[in-house]
Amino acid sequence: MKCLSVTLGKFKVSLARRFALVPLGPPLLTYKSNCKAMLTAVDGSVRLLVDRPYKAGEPIIVWCGPQPNSRLLLNYGFVDEDNPYDRIAIEASLNTEDPQYQEKRMVAQRNGKLAIQKFQVCVGKEKETISEMLPYLRLGYISDPDEMQCILSSEGDTCPVSPCSERAVLDQLVVYLKSRLAGYPTTLDEDEAMLAEGSLEPKKEVATRLVRLEKKMLHGCLQAANEFISGLPDHTVSPCPALYAPELK
Repeated sequence: MKCLSVTLGKFKVSLARRFALVPLGPPLLTYKSNCKAMLTAVDGSVRLLVDRPYKAGEPIIVWCGPQPNSRLLLNYGFVDEDNPYDRIAIEASLNTEDPQYQEKRMVAQRNGKLAIQKFQVCVGKEKETISEMLPYLRLGYISDPDEMQCILSSEGDTCPVSPCSERAVLDQLVVYLKSRLAGYPTTLDEDEAMLAEGSLEPKKEVATRLVRLEKKMLHGCLQAANEFISGLPDHTVSPCPALYAPELK
């Protein structure tokens, strides 16, 4: 009989009792991100709550919790292609050398953001994340003190920016996303080809699946940014130079 070690930290179990041996393991028990059966803690024990009747010897698929694939790989050793909780982060920060840094930080905090803000890109919601980032990035491009005062005295995200600033914000996003994609040793097409061949050794295959899914989200963000550029009313406007543009990581 195989035993599976289960971490119970998310059930608020004391540190000394956070691990349990469950007499089920592969191939009888596997994990997925989009199923309903789950392991839970009840009165100091671990119980498997199933979502339907199972026959003897039939594999049981258990919910592994709302974790991105990067955590699934660390915690369980696999990547779920259909993981609805998959995500990556884009970090944006206001320029600390900006003479209006403190004012911009106050406006960001008023709108629930930090001077160094991590934006979570969730799978399938890349355009929504780019939309959420735009007001923050626009704030970083403000240079006119009168315009800054207008923003400080208003409610909401920021006052509308000029067409050239809007183009500069979107161009910065596009450059960042292309640079981040270029930082991978392989392209998305190359990952697809390697996986299609089926000749990768197991560790290499799961790592390739992980970065492939990350790249798909980044490509989704890039597509969204380009769509916003296409939607600009005047494509002849050149981006405004910005001495203190926000930083993206």
